[in-house]
Amino acid sequence: MSSILIVDSDGKSLTAMQRKLRKSFETHIALGPRLGLQRIREEGPYALVLAEFSMPEMDGIDFLAEVRTLCPETTRVLVSRSPMDVASLMRAINSGKIHHVLPASCEEATLGAAVQEGVDHYKRISTSAGNMHEVHAIFAKAVHELVCWLRGDVRGVISPLLPLLRSLGQKAQNPMPTITETAILLSIIGLIVLPPTVLEKIVRGQTLTDDELLIFARHPEHAVEWVRHLPQLQEVANVLREYANALHLCLLPESAEPAERPAISMEATLLAMVLEYRLAGYAQLENAEILARMRRNSLYSQTLVKAFEAVLLDLDQDEVELSLDGLQPGMVLARAVIGIRDGVEVVMVPEGYELSRTTIVFLRQSARNGQVREPFFVRKMSVIPQEDNDIA
Repeated sequence: MSSILIVDSDGKSLTAMQRKLRKSFETHIALGPRLGLQRIREEGPYALVLAEFSMPEMDGIDFLAEVRTLCPETTRVLVSRSPMDVASLMRAINSGKIHHVLPASCEEATLGAAVQEGVDHYKRISTSAGNMHEVHAIFAKAVHELVCWLRGDVRGVISPLLPLLRSLGQKAQNPMPTITETAILLSIIGLIVLPPTVLEKIVRGQTLTDDELLIFARHPEHAVEWVRHLPQLQEVANVLREYANALHLCLLPESAEPAERPAISMEATLLAMVLEYRLAGYAQLENAEILARMRRNSLYSQTLVKAFEAVLLDLDQDEVELSLDGLQPGMVLARAVIGIRDGVEVVMVPEGYELSRTTIVFLRQSARNGQVREPFFVRKMSVIPQEDNDIA
């Protein structure tokens, strides 16, 4: 049964509307727009939000415009106990992008039909958007895999971030996990254009100059240039832009006054947090020191830092020894995979890397030529693969 939210400042009208709809829909109510927005933030998205026009604190049009910002796919329905003038109707269309405007006194069958149509619309849109996001994630994963095998130095920087990002997103209840993962996978495009000296200093744990930090902080912007002309990837492009801003604030906190700091989304903040952790690892910092530094950074809320601390505690460092045949997509390497190239030992896949089908095929091909050292060691917690991790 589809979930809808009814919002009205009048308690009796709110209850009456719920009685009309609860037989066919899972109905939730909120007394007034402030509680309505709070409920959407905490429990949304809903398939449909229905709001009364004449609420004193914030009228229904302005409220539904806020709903559109929070949950653009949610269907928005406006009801009114009194006739609306032309200006209000135009505002409902242009500002709130409202799907239906109904008199509160309309027949129950008319109301039910409008709500059902709105719920069906939400299902079509959300299914389409979900499929589109999954396709983009697969595409981004393929780009990521290709770059990783061409540039081992880049692979070591970014590849271990994905399982960490996924766990943090779950703890922090990230509303757009697929878009966030797509953004970090595509950000690898920016890493490959960094000056070699910058990447080399990062990997060696050396201190970067302010100019080098600025160059590194801007690396997601190169990925934006790559996707900004694709309308289907605008959400990803927006996250990448904010990711660059977040890295600037994270790596150069003294360079921007508080009044100048742009708003940063949760998705971009999560990306900055896991990358800061990776950079601190190169600098040989302990987890306690990294977390203390994050607590001092105004970019991260204390709730988010606590979530990250919980993720680090959950990282069961116990390892399981496996043969090549035992490797599965979704497992995370507890130790780097060592191979032989031209008689010299090299790191073929870094510690912390989340295995994909492509990676396992590559290792099998290398093993046939005697280029891979067995056995393999994976993190115990990843022996049962997470769902949807076997793409690419």
